[in-house]
Amino acid sequence: MDSFSILVVDDEPLNLKLAAQTLKDNYTVLVARSGEEALEYLKTHTVDLILLDIVMNGLSGFEVAEVLRSTSSTSYIPIIYLTSDTNPETIVKAFKTGAVDYITKPFRSEEMSVRVGNRVQTYHLQKELRNALQTNSMLLGVVDKYVAYVKVDLKGMIQNVSESFCTFLQCTKDDLIGKNINILSSSNTAAEVYKNLWETLESGQTYAGDIEDRNFVGGTNWFHVTASPDYDNKGVLNGYIAFYQNIDVQMRYKHDANTDSLTALMNRASLDKILEAEIQRAHRYSYPLSAILIDIDHFKEVNDTYGHQVGDVILKEFAKILSTNIREVDVIGRWGGEEFLIICPHTDAEGAIVIAENLRSCIEEYNFNIVGKKTASFGIAQYDSATLAENLFHQLDRALYCAKDKGRNQVVLYKEQ
Repeated sequence: MDSFSILVVDDEPLNLKLAAQTLKDNYTVLVARSGEEALEYLKTHTVDLILLDIVMNGLSGFEVAEVLRSTSSTSYIPIIYLTSDTNPETIVKAFKTGAVDYITKPFRSEEMSVRVGNRVQTYHLQKELRNALQTNSMLLGVVDKYVAYVKVDLKGMIQNVSESFCTFLQCTKDDLIGKNINILSSSNTAAEVYKNLWETLESGQTYAGDIEDRNFVGGTNWFHVTASPDYDNKGVLNGYIAFYQNIDVQMRYKHDANTDSLTALMNRASLDKILEAEIQRAHRYSYPLSAILIDIDHFKEVNDTYGHQVGDVILKEFAKILSTNIREVDVIGRWGGEEFLIICPHTDAEGAIVIAENLRSCIEEYNFNIVGKKTASFGIAQYDSATLAENLFHQLDRALYCAKDKGRNQVVLYKEQ
């Protein structure tokens, strides 16, 4: 695929250099130091893919994308956004402006290589498929075998599906054709995602996003889905066509990067990002937000008496107790060592105390493997608009220290002295 050309647009020279070094061995890499420079270049040249920074001096990435989509000679070029902003609102806007993917900064070379490689391959296969459907029926067998796609009518009834897609789902074409596309819907994918997909298609636009769909052997698969309105040769809309690229491996890498390997809960880096996002939402929409910091009492004694392997078993059991006794809206993760953090959106201090007391009781009553009874101490703090994130952490630490100082196996709410 070294014939593919990629334009990298970023106003940071270091980002341009890193991207060029990462991609130069497999692609023709061009660079632009601003949105204006990129648009000027594309007036007389074309590329196969654009890596586009969102926040730049002058035109933003979103503004550049708007110009590209409104110009016939550039409207088809796929865009991968480069961004350090992982807020859900930003990501949704990115896909609504026509992005096929996004890469967070500072980016890792391996991730950029995989994501760009996937998009370039998908773009190449989609071009081949469109040409095959229009001009060469001899290629349809190849497309059917190697390109995962589904065609549905305006009501979502499946009209055609490729063998490649059936292979991913471990089913036959007869299992799908004539059924509603909703047969693939998974409870693991938020209803809002499917709603956004259909709203995008019904507005005449192309949808691109990651979806976890149900397969036919009791599990699920992750796909990057690119779906578009499907018109006949007279320009009449007769349904929609969706191309599926399996991203199970990428999602597993992402899961591993965000997950504590021992307890399978979120790790501290993931909790930091989620808490920051929840604080911004709580501030913007003026809803309450609380957090609970939990520490296993006298955990050092477990490691000293029984060894670290037993300590690991206790940590796993402790994590399971917490995760199975919180609300669906709560977010839990391992903060470090024997400390765990629970983020409680739309919850004031009193509500967090109820959650913590329930957890404290569950832990106190549980018989842990080998060591028997254990207890835990809980510190609670509620966010307010005058509190910075780092101050919230300080408040949690102070409340947890107070719980230990009072004799442990306590729930303590931080209060200003």
